[in-house]
Amino acid sequence: MLATLAGCSSFKTTASLLPIEMINSTGGKVVIPHAYQAFDRLYVSGSIEKSFGSHIPYAAHVDVRLIDAEGRVISEKTDSIEPAAPRSASSISGRYSYVATFPLSQVQQATKIVIRYDMLRHRP
Repeated sequence: MLATLAGCSSFKTTASLLPIEMINSTGGKVVIPHAYQAFDRLYVSGSIEKSFGSHIPYAAHVDVRLIDAEGRVISEKTDSIEPAAPRSASSISGRYSYVATFPLSQVQQATKIVIRYDMLRHRP
């Protein structure tokens, strides 16, 4: 895939070969996840689709984790889902986008990506 940024020269992105596991919540699900490398980072992005009749609470978020061969979390990023000011995905009603990035040094240790949609707050 080749993309161009305004005012910049072209840059190349490469699809990640890491498998993606999706964990959904009762009020919605992860749809259309993508993982690709650009520059010196792995980008994981996609959409959350709310279930019919449900609403997105203010505590809703997406956890994106890099997991190693022993099942340990190498790194985790959280992106909030803002129901009042959504980053709508593809102008489709009921979908909210997320993105997380990781340095390639962490990605090299990973064997899979886990994307988890959660409607509840993180506990300390």
